[in-house]
Amino acid sequence: MNNPLPSIVASFRSGLLRIFAPVIAVVLLLVLLAAMSLDVLSALRAFVSSESLWSKAENSAVAELRRYLTYGNEPNYQRFLTRLEVPLGARTARLAIDRNDPNPQVAVDGFLAGGNHRDDIDSMIRLYRHFKHAPHVGRAVSYWVEGDALIAQVGALGTKIHAARQAGRFEPGQQETFSAELDRLESAFGPIEDGFSAALGNASRLTLQLLSFAIFLVALALLYLLHIFFRRLLRQSEQSRAELALSEERLRLGFKGTKCGLWDWDIATDLVFYSPWIYNLLEYKSSILSPLDDNFIDTVHPDDRAAVLAAGSAHIINRVPYDVEFRVRTASGNYLWLRSRAEALRNADGKAVRMVGSIFDISELKQAGHQAYMERELAQITLAAIADAVIRTDPEGCIDYCNAIAEALLGRSFESIRGQPLWAACPIFDDVTLSSAVDVVTPMLSGQAPAYNNANLYLARHTGGVSAMDVSVASVRDQAGYFFGAVVVLHDVSAEREHAAQLSHQARHDELTGLVNRREFERQLAALLVLPASERVNHAIMYLDLDQLKIVNDSGGHAAGDQLIRQLSALLKQRLRERDLLARLGGDEFGIILKHCQPEDAVEVAESLRKIIFDTRFIWEGKSYPTGLSIGLITEIDQFASLGELMKVADAACFMAKEKGRNRVQCYHADNHELSLRHREIEWVARIGEALDQDRFRLYSQRIVPAAIADQGDQHLELLLRMVDADGRLIPPMSFIPAAERYNLMPKIDRWVIAAAFRKLAEARAGGVALEMVTCAINLSGTSIGDEAFLAHIMEQQRLYAIPFSSICFEITETAAIANLPKAVAFIAELRAVGCLFSLDDFGAGMASFGYLKHLPVDFLKIDGSFVKDMLTDPIDFAMVEAINQIGHVMGKKTIAEFVENDAVFQALKRIGVDYAQGYGIGVPRPFTPASLQIPHDPVLRHQRPLTDRQTDLSLS
Repeated sequence: MNNPLPSIVASFRSGLLRIFAPVIAVVLLLVLLAAMSLDVLSALRAFVSSESLWSKAENSAVAELRRYLTYGNEPNYQRFLTRLEVPLGARTARLAIDRNDPNPQVAVDGFLAGGNHRDDIDSMIRLYRHFKHAPHVGRAVSYWVEGDALIAQVGALGTKIHAARQAGRFEPGQQETFSAELDRLESAFGPIEDGFSAALGNASRLTLQLLSFAIFLVALALLYLLHIFFRRLLRQSEQSRAELALSEERLRLGFKGTKCGLWDWDIATDLVFYSPWIYNLLEYKSSILSPLDDNFIDTVHPDDRAAVLAAGSAHIINRVPYDVEFRVRTASGNYLWLRSRAEALRNADGKAVRMVGSIFDISELKQAGHQAYMERELAQITLAAIADAVIRTDPEGCIDYCNAIAEALLGRSFESIRGQPLWAACPIFDDVTLSSAVDVVTPMLSGQAPAYNNANLYLARHTGGVSAMDVSVASVRDQAGYFFGAVVVLHDVSAEREHAAQLSHQARHDELTGLVNRREFERQLAALLVLPASERVNHAIMYLDLDQLKIVNDSGGHAAGDQLIRQLSALLKQRLRERDLLARLGGDEFGIILKHCQPEDAVEVAESLRKIIFDTRFIWEGKSYPTGLSIGLITEIDQFASLGELMKVADAACFMAKEKGRNRVQCYHADNHELSLRHREIEWVARIGEALDQDRFRLYSQRIVPAAIADQGDQHLELLLRMVDADGRLIPPMSFIPAAERYNLMPKIDRWVIAAAFRKLAEARAGGVALEMVTCAINLSGTSIGDEAFLAHIMEQQRLYAIPFSSICFEITETAAIANLPKAVAFIAELRAVGCLFSLDDFGAGMASFGYLKHLPVDFLKIDGSFVKDMLTDPIDFAMVEAINQIGHVMGKKTIAEFVENDAVFQALKRIGVDYAQGYGIGVPRPFTPASLQIPHDPVLRHQRPLTDRQTDLSLS
């Protein structure tokens, strides 16, 4: 009988060719349309990116020019010129393309100068040349031209300002004129940038509409052609099924009565015959398992399909014997193990045309083998998968197994330690008996308690070195209860212990100098003050202030200032006795405790330190700087009852030394104590009172944006306080807050802040702002928290302005909270009960934070900015941020990172999972007005510049 397969295949291929020729043409047309549209869309996207670069550069240039106008720093002007290169480069590119003889290379260089990626520039040039007069694109070009004109005006204005600054001073009113012109230009850029973006957006949408319409038409043609194709394919499929049914019937009759399953696969037609036994075995009806091979493959276990197919291919192609075992799924959902053997029939050319085989059920044999294997391997796999080192011993305590982690920890292979006693192959010591190894197995095998409870254990590595360990030992018993071995688990805790030691050291020491910090200095000083009266005598303290640090910082930068502090602190430490304590209290301030030192000797030590520093010349980059030291000395600390009083007097004595000409020692005497305090602070007390009476305080706000949480459109900001002096100048809070705190003026200031904030929030709500979407953080001082009448004031202002308490978040510092912890907890609880939120500010600056945090029901933790600003360069700071964030989340509190100065820090915080970010990289403080609450919430960093002086933007805390 003739084989109809060749004619069927030839007919099928001929039909495919006739159908697919027009299909290919339509697809090519579709690809061409898509390529052209994608090129245009890519160019539009590149222009949108270019507009963003242009806008950022313009904003940054205006900001730098404004700072140059205000402060006259030449680096600001140079950065202004650098920022202008971006829009000027784009302008150069546009002019090069607009020429009668376009210069592509000049255009490319211009776009590169404008910050565009080289891969985007060619499409940008094509779009501009061919579509600059097209709808929307032409409008964008007109905005571009207007923007270049404004950039030229900004450049001209910068030249005028620079010329005026170079002349040495401004003419009367000239600075205000320049500032007003700069404001006008800055406001003019907004409509141009928005218009340019809108025009490009409209162009993109028009292109998408045209592309969609063209694709729709082509798709209709393609569907029609596919309809014709599938109709012919369906007819051919029906014919193949009829021929396959005939062949299957012949095979079924031929193998009827056999006790094994047989199958016959016609490779050319891909038709398979299955004997009835196979259907019965798999619990399928013959109508379910159709003759197509794919249906049988679907019953094969997914893990075995590749092996089955590979075995068939190897037999057909390379004549490898076909003998394969695999699992198949029955109709009831169970799996059976089968073994199949087959042989291929080949034509005269050696090509396989058929494959005939048999199938046997081997499920019971496989089940028995699998059970034995699982029981043997289960224990080994479990131990090998544990992340810690696992060692197993026999009843005599000798090693008979260890996993790969144990091999790596010991530095030896399992074969080299098999059969050795555990104490010899794995020497473990505790922190008490370091001279002999601890036997951790023998007591356990004898039913005794281990002898190393509550001890720190260490492992002596074979390769050298010692690692801290946590050791767990468990005995193993048989069914009769007899010990037949033990399992030892070793967990390397070296990193954890080292990290804990680093945190402890960091909490007590200054990072820059390695000296103890203010907290540790005050702790030790407080310990002296609580000694019996007879032991408090003959102790002296010094409060030191470096006189020339600001000059060094201004001239050589903060790196020079840091080097000066390190160098002089080392020099001071060398001149002190071992029992004396030298501490860096912050900035350029140091403290010294002279223990068991007579008053006259303390004066000599202070004078010697002053002279040593004065005689030292600091060299930086070839320049020599003089140094000096102002010292406040208290020779008898036993006359002070409290640490706070003692530190205030020492600070005042140091300040008087600076007032009297610097580079001198001011020894405290009781008769000049009041004068030394009042000289510095009384003037501020009067000025604060005048500012309160004349309403010369101002509220500023700084944005807090989501980092690792989903942004729901809420606005989160912190209110900052400024004072306006009689001349109209803004005064940062750290200029007057210390005096206000010392003379108990903070409750009045806090009352003013509460009233002003609630009033402006009420005005914002009247203007349409949904305060339910606003979280406004207000700083409170410790004295206000302890003032019982202050809570009543908050309630009164809320009733007056009807502000939802849920919009208010009060920020308190750790110092303010722990100064009177019971009152702080009661204050927080009462306000949280009505809906207020609370944030703990500067969290992490001291290790005490972790202890007190459990007692403070706050909603937010503000990670201290001293860790955040250097987290990318200091692994310890990074670990602190990560640890504080994790602890806060474990306690159910959201975290806020301060001092976020750039996008790299912001992205790192997002990866860590910090919830919110705040800093100059997010947004600079701006006047707090109802209109400021209507600014769209945008978590993208717009002001990527570092903080130059954080004290100018400190909050009330």
